[in-house]
Amino acid sequence: SMKNTILTEEQWNQMKHTSCPKQIPNPSIWPILFAQARIELGFNIETIPNTPNDEEFVKNFFSFCNGGVGYTSLDGEHHLVYLKVWKSANDQIRKNIDRVARKKDNLWNFDIKMNDLMSHRQQDYNELWSPIPLSKRNQTCVVTAVRDPVEHFLSAYNEIEFRSTDSFRSSHGVKTNTNNNKQRYYERYETGTDERFERYVSEFIWGASSTSVFPSLPFSNIFHSFSQTGVLWLLKQQIDLMGVNAPRLTAYLPSISNISAAFPNLVATNCPGFEEEFGRPFTKQFDHLSQNDEFGFYAAAKRVWRKQDATSRALCALHLMDYTCFDLIPIPDLCQDVFSDASFNERLLKPQQEADEAMTSACAFCEGGIPDPRLVVPNTGGFTCELVKATATKEVNGTDTCAIVQKEERVCCPTKQVGDGDDA
Repeated sequence: SMKNTILTEEQWNQMKHTSCPKQIPNPSIWPILFAQARIELGFNIETIPNTPNDEEFVKNFFSFCNGGVGYTSLDGEHHLVYLKVWKSANDQIRKNIDRVARKKDNLWNFDIKMNDLMSHRQQDYNELWSPIPLSKRNQTCVVTAVRDPVEHFLSAYNEIEFRSTDSFRSSHGVKTNTNNNKQRYYERYETGTDERFERYVSEFIWGASSTSVFPSLPFSNIFHSFSQTGVLWLLKQQIDLMGVNAPRLTAYLPSISNISAAFPNLVATNCPGFEEEFGRPFTKQFDHLSQNDEFGFYAAAKRVWRKQDATSRALCALHLMDYTCFDLIPIPDLCQDVFSDASFNERLLKPQQEADEAMTSACAFCEGGIPDPRLVVPNTGGFTCELVKATATKEVNGTDTCAIVQKEERVCCPTKQVGDGDDA
Protein backbone atom coordinates (compact mmCIF):
# COMPACT_ATOMS: atom_id res chain seq x y z
CA SER A 1 0.00 0.00 0.00
CA MET A 2 3.03 2.30 -0.35
CA LYS A 3 2.36 4.26 -3.52
CA ASN A 4 3.82 7.68 -4.42
CA THR A 5 4.43 8.50 -0.79
CA ILE A 6 7.15 9.97 1.34
CA LEU A 7 7.70 6.71 3.20
CA THR A 8 9.79 4.43 1.00
CA GLU A 9 9.20 0.71 0.72
CA GLU A 10 12.71 0.14 2.04
CA GLN A 11 12.17 2.32 5.10
CA TRP A 12 8.88 0.61 5.77
CA ASN A 13 10.33 -2.91 5.50
CA GLN A 14 13.11 -1.91 7.85
CA MET A 15 10.57 -0.57 10.36
CA LYS A 16 8.54 -3.76 10.13
CA HIS A 17 11.65 -5.85 10.64
CA THR A 18 12.67 -3.77 13.65
CA SER A 19 9.35 -3.39 15.41
CA CYS A 20 7.42 -6.52 14.51
CA PRO A 21 9.52 -9.25 12.88
CA LYS A 22 7.31 -12.19 11.74
CA GLN A 23 4.36 -10.52 13.45
CA ILE A 24 6.02 -10.71 16.87
CA PRO A 25 6.06 -7.32 18.63
CA ASN A 26 9.49 -6.16 19.80
CA PRO A 27 9.09 -4.80 23.35
CA SER A 28 12.24 -2.67 23.18
CA ILE A 29 10.31 -0.46 20.72
CA TRP A 30 7.41 0.26 23.12
CA PRO A 31 9.02 3.09 25.11
CA ILE A 32 10.46 4.58 21.91
CA LEU A 33 6.96 5.05 20.50
CA PHE A 34 5.76 6.83 23.62
CA ALA A 35 8.89 9.01 23.54
CA GLN A 36 8.28 9.90 19.88
CA ALA A 37 4.64 10.76 20.58
CA ARG A 38 5.84 13.04 23.39
CA ILE A 39 8.30 14.71 21.03
CA GLU A 40 5.53 15.26 18.46
CA LEU A 41 3.51 17.03 21.16
CA GLY A 42 6.46 19.28 21.91
CA PHE A 43 7.25 17.90 25.37
CA ASN A 44 10.77 18.12 26.63
CA ILE A 45 11.46 14.44 27.00
CA GLU A 46 14.22 15.02 29.53
CA THR A 47 11.53 15.91 32.05
CA ILE A 48 9.27 12.92 31.42
CA PRO A 49 8.28 11.03 34.55
CA ASN A 50 10.42 7.93 34.27
CA THR A 51 8.86 5.94 37.07
CA PRO A 52 8.11 2.23 37.38
CA ASN A 53 4.47 3.30 37.11
CA ASP A 54 5.10 4.86 33.77
CA GLU A 55 6.98 1.81 32.50
CA GLU A 56 4.10 -0.34 33.66
CA PHE A 57 1.61 1.81 31.77
CA VAL A 58 3.64 1.66 28.56
CA LYS A 59 3.93 -2.12 28.90
CA ASN A 60 0.19 -2.51 29.57
CA PHE A 61 -0.64 -0.33 26.58
CA PHE A 62 1.09 -2.78 24.26
CA SER A 63 0.41 -6.07 26.04
CA PHE A 64 -3.25 -5.88 27.00
CA CYS A 65 -5.37 -8.66 25.57
CA ASN A 66 -8.69 -9.45 27.12
CA GLY A 67 -8.76 -13.10 26.07
CA GLY A 68 -10.80 -14.93 23.50
CA VAL A 69 -13.60 -17.22 22.47
CA GLY A 70 -12.97 -20.81 21.47
CA TYR A 71 -15.03 -23.31 19.53
CA THR A 72 -14.47 -26.97 18.65
CA SER A 73 -15.75 -28.13 15.25
CA LEU A 74 -18.77 -30.44 15.05
CA ASP A 75 -16.54 -33.44 14.29
CA GLY A 76 -14.34 -32.60 17.29
CA GLU A 77 -11.24 -32.47 15.08
CA HIS A 78 -10.66 -28.74 14.65
CA HIS A 79 -10.41 -25.72 16.91
CA LEU A 80 -11.14 -22.06 16.32
CA VAL A 81 -10.04 -19.26 18.65
CA TYR A 82 -11.09 -15.65 18.12
CA LEU A 83 -8.86 -13.26 20.08
CA LYS A 84 -10.88 -10.31 21.30
CA VAL A 85 -9.91 -6.72 20.54
CA TRP A 86 -12.04 -4.20 22.37
CA LYS A 87 -13.53 -1.52 20.08
CA SER A 88 -12.91 -3.63 16.98
CA ALA A 89 -16.37 -5.16 16.71
CA ASN A 90 -15.62 -7.73 19.39
CA ASP A 91 -19.19 -7.66 20.72
CA GLN A 92 -20.63 -8.19 17.27
CA ILE A 93 -18.24 -11.07 16.53
CA ARG A 94 -18.58 -12.79 19.90
CA LYS A 95 -22.37 -12.74 19.99
CA ASN A 96 -22.64 -13.96 16.42
CA ILE A 97 -20.18 -16.83 17.00
CA ASP A 98 -22.52 -17.77 19.86
CA ARG A 99 -25.48 -17.72 17.51
CA VAL A 100 -24.00 -19.71 14.61
CA ALA A 101 -22.31 -22.36 16.76
CA ARG A 102 -24.52 -25.43 16.43
CA LYS A 103 -23.03 -27.20 19.40
CA LYS A 104 -23.13 -24.79 22.33
CA ASP A 105 -21.20 -27.24 24.51
CA ASN A 106 -18.24 -26.88 22.16
CA LEU A 107 -17.94 -23.14 22.92
CA TRP A 108 -15.81 -21.57 25.60
CA ASN A 109 -15.08 -18.00 26.56
CA PHE A 110 -12.04 -16.70 28.39
CA ASP A 111 -11.69 -13.21 29.86
CA ILE A 112 -8.66 -12.19 31.81
CA LYS A 113 -9.36 -11.16 35.36
CA MET A 114 -9.15 -7.39 35.51
CA ASN A 115 -7.89 -7.63 39.07
CA ASP A 116 -4.86 -9.57 37.92
CA LEU A 117 -4.15 -6.89 35.40
CA MET A 118 -4.57 -4.10 37.95
CA SER A 119 -2.36 -5.79 40.49
CA HIS A 120 0.25 -6.47 37.79
CA ARG A 121 0.13 -10.21 38.29
CA GLN A 122 1.37 -12.32 35.41
CA GLN A 123 -1.52 -12.99 33.03
CA ASP A 124 -2.37 -16.64 32.83
CA TYR A 125 -3.98 -17.49 29.51
CA ASN A 126 -3.85 -21.23 30.04
CA GLU A 127 -7.65 -21.53 30.27
CA LEU A 128 -7.92 -20.01 26.82
CA TRP A 129 -6.18 -23.05 25.28
CA SER A 130 -6.95 -25.75 27.84
CA PRO A 131 -9.89 -27.30 25.89
CA ILE A 132 -7.45 -27.97 23.02
CA PRO A 133 -5.10 -30.99 23.32
CA LEU A 134 -1.50 -29.78 23.52
CA SER A 135 -0.46 -31.58 20.34
CA LYS A 136 -3.20 -29.79 18.40
CA ARG A 137 -2.67 -26.26 19.67
CA ASN A 138 -0.35 -25.29 16.86
CA GLN A 139 -3.05 -26.30 14.37
CA THR A 140 -5.67 -24.09 16.02
CA CYS A 141 -7.21 -21.60 13.63
CA VAL A 142 -6.53 -18.31 15.45
CA VAL A 143 -8.26 -15.23 14.07
CA THR A 144 -8.91 -11.64 15.07
CA ALA A 145 -10.31 -8.41 13.65
CA VAL A 146 -8.55 -5.06 13.89
CA ARG A 147 -9.05 -1.64 12.36
CA ASP A 148 -7.08 1.50 11.62
CA PRO A 149 -5.36 2.09 14.99
CA VAL A 150 -5.99 5.83 15.13
CA GLU A 151 -9.68 5.23 14.45
CA HIS A 152 -9.54 2.59 17.16
CA PHE A 153 -8.13 5.13 19.63
CA LEU A 154 -10.82 7.72 18.75
CA SER A 155 -13.56 5.13 19.12
CA ALA A 156 -12.13 4.05 22.48
CA TYR A 157 -11.99 7.68 23.67
CA ASN A 158 -15.68 7.97 22.88
CA GLU A 159 -16.42 4.78 24.82
CA ILE A 160 -14.34 5.88 27.83
CA GLU A 161 -16.00 9.30 27.96
CA PHE A 162 -19.46 7.84 27.44
CA ARG A 163 -18.94 5.45 30.36
CA SER A 164 -17.89 8.35 32.56
CA THR A 165 -21.12 10.30 31.97
CA ASP A 166 -23.56 10.60 34.85
CA SER A 167 -26.36 8.99 32.85
CA PHE A 168 -24.27 5.91 32.07
CA ARG A 169 -23.05 5.66 35.63
CA SER A 170 -26.45 5.94 37.25
CA SER A 171 -27.96 3.40 34.86
CA HIS A 172 -25.10 0.98 35.66
CA GLY A 173 -25.04 1.62 39.38
CA VAL A 174 -21.57 3.18 39.32
CA LYS A 175 -20.96 5.86 41.96
CA THR A 176 -21.07 9.35 40.50
CA ASN A 177 -17.91 11.31 41.08
CA THR A 178 -18.83 14.48 42.91
CA ASN A 179 -15.42 15.20 44.35
CA ASN A 180 -13.86 17.77 42.04
CA ASN A 181 -10.31 17.24 43.25
CA LYS A 182 -10.63 13.78 41.84
CA GLN A 183 -11.35 15.16 38.39
CA ARG A 184 -8.72 14.64 35.74
CA TYR A 185 -7.55 17.80 34.02
CA TYR A 186 -9.17 16.88 30.74
CA GLU A 187 -12.47 16.41 32.58
CA ARG A 188 -12.43 20.11 33.48
CA TYR A 189 -12.87 21.04 29.82
CA GLU A 190 -16.35 21.30 28.42
CA THR A 191 -17.91 18.02 27.28
CA GLY A 192 -17.60 17.32 23.57
CA THR A 193 -15.02 20.03 22.84
CA ASP A 194 -11.88 19.64 20.72
CA GLU A 195 -9.79 21.04 23.59
CA ARG A 196 -10.99 18.31 25.90
CA PHE A 197 -9.88 15.54 23.52
CA GLU A 198 -6.54 17.28 22.85
CA ARG A 199 -5.95 17.54 26.57
CA TYR A 200 -6.89 13.88 26.99
CA VAL A 201 -4.34 12.80 24.37
CA SER A 202 -1.58 14.91 25.86
CA GLU A 203 -2.25 13.54 29.35
CA PHE A 204 -2.38 10.00 28.00
CA ILE A 205 0.92 10.41 26.20
CA TRP A 206 2.67 12.59 28.74
CA GLY A 207 2.81 10.19 31.58
CA ALA A 208 -0.11 7.95 31.82
CA SER A 209 -0.51 6.42 35.23
CA SER A 210 2.34 8.36 36.80
CA THR A 211 0.30 11.54 36.53
CA SER A 212 -2.82 9.63 37.63
CA VAL A 213 -4.75 10.99 34.67
CA PHE A 214 -6.97 8.10 33.96
CA PRO A 215 -10.75 8.18 34.11
CA SER A 216 -11.53 8.22 37.74
CA LEU A 217 -14.22 5.59 37.53
CA PRO A 218 -13.63 2.76 36.76
CA PHE A 219 -10.02 2.63 35.70
CA SER A 220 -10.49 -0.44 33.53
CA ASN A 221 -12.28 1.64 30.86
CA ILE A 222 -8.87 2.89 29.78
CA PHE A 223 -8.05 -0.55 28.36
CA HIS A 224 -10.44 0.09 25.49
CA SER A 225 -7.81 2.35 23.96
CA PHE A 226 -4.82 0.04 24.30
CA SER A 227 -2.88 -1.19 21.27
CA GLN A 228 -4.42 -3.90 19.13
CA THR A 229 -1.00 -5.58 19.01
CA GLY A 230 -1.73 -6.97 22.49
CA VAL A 231 -3.21 -10.05 20.80
CA LEU A 232 0.15 -10.68 19.11
CA TRP A 233 2.02 -10.21 22.38
CA LEU A 234 -0.28 -12.82 23.94
CA LEU A 235 0.66 -15.24 21.12
CA LYS A 236 4.33 -14.45 21.62
CA GLN A 237 4.03 -15.40 25.30
CA GLN A 238 2.45 -18.70 24.24
CA ILE A 239 5.54 -19.43 22.11
CA ASP A 240 7.69 -18.86 25.22
CA LEU A 241 5.50 -21.29 27.17
CA MET A 242 4.67 -23.99 24.63
CA GLY A 243 7.44 -23.77 22.06
CA VAL A 244 6.58 -25.61 18.86
CA ASN A 245 3.11 -26.44 20.19
CA ALA A 246 2.16 -22.77 20.45
CA PRO A 247 -0.79 -21.50 18.43
CA ARG A 248 -0.09 -18.73 15.92
CA LEU A 249 -2.23 -16.13 14.22
CA THR A 250 -3.81 -17.73 11.16
CA ALA A 251 -5.58 -14.73 9.65
CA TYR A 252 -7.00 -11.33 10.59
CA LEU A 253 -9.36 -8.71 9.23
CA PRO A 254 -7.65 -5.34 8.74
CA SER A 255 -10.95 -3.46 8.92
CA ILE A 256 -14.28 -3.80 10.65
CA SER A 257 -16.36 -2.35 7.85
CA ASN A 258 -18.78 -4.97 6.59
CA ILE A 259 -17.85 -7.22 9.50
CA SER A 260 -21.07 -9.29 9.23
CA ALA A 261 -19.98 -10.72 5.89
CA ALA A 262 -16.21 -10.37 6.26
CA PHE A 263 -15.72 -12.21 9.54
CA PRO A 264 -17.59 -15.44 8.72
CA ASN A 265 -15.87 -15.39 5.33
CA LEU A 266 -12.46 -15.08 7.05
CA VAL A 267 -13.26 -18.16 9.14
CA ALA A 268 -14.78 -20.19 6.32
CA THR A 269 -11.80 -19.59 4.02
CA ASN A 270 -9.02 -20.04 6.61
CA CYS A 271 -10.34 -22.57 9.08
CA PRO A 272 -10.97 -26.16 7.94
CA GLY A 273 -13.93 -27.73 9.71
CA PHE A 274 -15.95 -24.53 10.13
CA GLU A 275 -17.07 -23.85 6.54
CA GLU A 276 -20.56 -25.12 7.27
CA GLU A 277 -21.41 -22.88 10.25
CA PHE A 278 -19.57 -19.84 8.94
CA GLY A 279 -20.67 -20.24 5.34
CA ARG A 280 -22.98 -17.21 5.32
CA PRO A 281 -23.01 -13.65 6.71
CA PHE A 282 -23.90 -12.98 10.34
CA THR A 283 -27.48 -11.82 10.68
CA LYS A 284 -27.62 -10.12 14.05
CA GLN A 285 -26.52 -6.53 14.56
CA PHE A 286 -25.33 -5.40 18.02
CA ASP A 287 -24.83 -1.72 18.68
CA HIS A 288 -23.15 0.09 21.55
CA LEU A 289 -25.12 2.95 23.06
CA SER A 290 -21.97 5.04 22.80
CA GLN A 291 -22.41 5.00 19.00
CA ASN A 292 -25.19 7.58 19.23
CA ASP A 293 -22.59 10.09 20.45
CA GLU A 294 -25.20 12.29 22.11
CA PHE A 295 -22.49 14.29 23.93
CA GLY A 296 -20.30 14.85 20.87
CA PHE A 297 -17.19 13.08 22.22
CA TYR A 298 -16.64 11.08 19.05
CA ALA A 299 -17.29 14.05 16.77
CA ALA A 300 -14.72 16.13 18.68
CA ALA A 301 -12.08 13.41 18.46
CA LYS A 302 -12.63 13.08 14.71
CA ARG A 303 -12.42 16.87 14.25
CA VAL A 304 -9.10 16.98 16.07
CA TRP A 305 -7.72 14.13 13.94
CA ARG A 306 -8.76 16.00 10.79
CA LYS A 307 -6.74 19.04 11.90
CA GLN A 308 -3.64 16.88 11.21
CA ASP A 309 -1.56 18.84 13.69
CA ALA A 310 0.60 17.84 16.68
CA THR A 311 -2.11 15.75 18.38
CA SER A 312 -2.69 13.73 15.22
CA ARG A 313 1.03 13.26 14.63
CA ALA A 314 1.47 12.03 18.19
CA LEU A 315 -1.30 9.47 17.66
CA CYS A 316 0.48 8.23 14.53
CA ALA A 317 3.76 7.78 16.41
CA LEU A 318 2.06 5.95 19.26
CA HIS A 319 0.50 3.47 16.84
CA LEU A 320 3.43 2.68 14.55
CA MET A 321 3.47 -0.90 15.80
CA ASP A 322 -0.18 -1.50 14.94
CA TYR A 323 0.65 -0.56 11.35
CA THR A 324 3.82 -2.66 11.17
CA CYS A 325 2.33 -5.75 12.82
CA PHE A 326 -0.96 -5.60 10.91
CA ASP A 327 0.48 -4.44 7.62
CA LEU A 328 -2.72 -4.96 5.63
CA ILE A 329 -4.06 -1.77 7.23
CA PRO A 330 -3.45 1.18 4.87
CA ILE A 331 -1.29 3.89 6.44
CA PRO A 332 -2.76 7.42 6.44
CA ASP A 333 -0.59 10.01 4.65
CA LEU A 334 0.01 11.95 7.85
CA CYS A 335 1.32 8.84 9.60
CA GLN A 336 3.58 8.05 6.64
CA ASP A 337 5.00 11.52 7.06
CA VAL A 338 5.61 10.93 10.78
CA PHE A 339 7.15 7.51 10.13
CA SER A 340 9.53 8.77 7.47
CA ASP A 341 11.06 11.35 9.84
CA ALA A 342 14.82 10.77 9.96
CA SER A 343 15.34 11.26 13.69
CA PHE A 344 12.41 8.96 14.49
CA ASN A 345 13.94 6.28 12.25
CA GLU A 346 17.29 6.71 13.93
CA ARG A 347 15.77 6.29 17.39
CA LEU A 348 13.84 3.23 16.26
CA LEU A 349 16.69 1.47 14.56
CA LYS A 350 19.34 2.21 17.16
CA PRO A 351 18.59 -0.65 19.59
CA GLN A 352 18.39 -3.08 16.68
CA GLN A 353 21.65 -1.88 15.13
CA GLU A 354 23.42 -2.17 18.46
CA ALA A 355 22.10 -5.72 18.84
CA ASP A 356 23.13 -6.58 15.27
CA GLU A 357 26.64 -5.27 15.84
CA ALA A 358 26.95 -7.34 18.99
CA MET A 359 25.72 -10.34 17.04
CA THR A 360 28.13 -9.98 14.15
CA SER A 361 31.07 -9.79 16.48
CA ALA A 362 30.06 -12.87 18.48
CA CYS A 363 31.60 -16.23 17.60
CA ALA A 364 29.22 -17.95 15.17
CA PHE A 365 28.20 -21.49 16.01
CA CYS A 366 25.60 -23.65 14.21
CA GLU A 367 23.77 -20.57 12.93
CA GLY A 368 21.33 -22.75 11.01
CA GLY A 369 20.11 -24.34 14.23
CA ILE A 370 21.07 -27.35 16.34
CA PRO A 371 19.06 -30.54 15.65
CA ASP A 372 19.60 -31.88 19.19
CA PRO A 373 20.57 -29.17 21.70
CA ARG A 374 20.87 -31.78 24.50
CA LEU A 375 23.40 -33.93 22.66
CA VAL A 376 26.54 -34.30 24.80
CA VAL A 377 29.72 -33.39 22.90
CA PRO A 378 32.51 -35.98 23.38
CA ASN A 379 35.65 -34.89 25.30
CA THR A 380 34.15 -31.68 26.65
CA GLY A 381 33.48 -32.91 30.18
CA GLY A 382 29.77 -33.32 29.60
CA PHE A 383 28.96 -30.12 27.67
CA THR A 384 25.79 -30.32 25.59
CA CYS A 385 25.57 -28.64 22.16
CA GLU A 386 23.36 -25.99 23.77
CA LEU A 387 26.09 -25.16 26.31
CA VAL A 388 28.79 -25.15 23.66
CA LYS A 389 26.77 -22.61 21.68
CA ALA A 390 26.32 -20.48 24.82
CA THR A 391 30.10 -20.58 25.30
CA ALA A 392 30.65 -19.56 21.69
CA THR A 393 28.46 -16.46 21.94
CA LYS A 394 30.70 -15.16 24.73
CA GLU A 395 33.69 -15.33 22.39
CA VAL A 396 34.57 -13.03 19.52
CA ASN A 397 34.72 -14.19 15.91
CA GLY A 398 38.18 -14.94 14.60
CA THR A 399 39.84 -15.76 17.93
CA ASP A 400 41.63 -19.04 18.67
CA THR A 401 39.02 -20.02 21.28
CA CYS A 402 36.28 -19.39 18.74
CA ALA A 403 38.02 -21.64 16.21
CA ILE A 404 38.35 -24.46 18.76
CA VAL A 405 34.67 -24.20 19.74
CA GLN A 406 33.61 -24.12 16.07
CA LYS A 407 35.26 -27.51 15.50
CA GLU A 408 32.35 -29.03 17.46
CA GLU A 409 29.94 -27.93 14.75
CA ARG A 410 30.60 -31.27 13.04
CA VAL A 411 29.02 -32.95 16.08
CA CYS A 412 26.23 -30.47 16.78
CA CYS A 413 25.09 -29.53 13.29
CA PRO A 414 26.74 -31.85 10.77
CA THR A 415 25.17 -30.44 7.64
CA LYS A 416 28.20 -28.92 5.96
CA GLN A 417 28.98 -30.46 2.59
CA VAL A 418 32.49 -31.49 1.58
CA GLY A 419 34.17 -28.63 -0.21
CA ASP A 420 32.51 -25.89 1.84
CA GLY A 421 35.90 -24.83 3.02
CA ASP A 422 35.50 -27.50 5.67
CA ASP A 423 38.38 -29.94 6.15
CA ALA A 424 36.09 -32.96 5.81
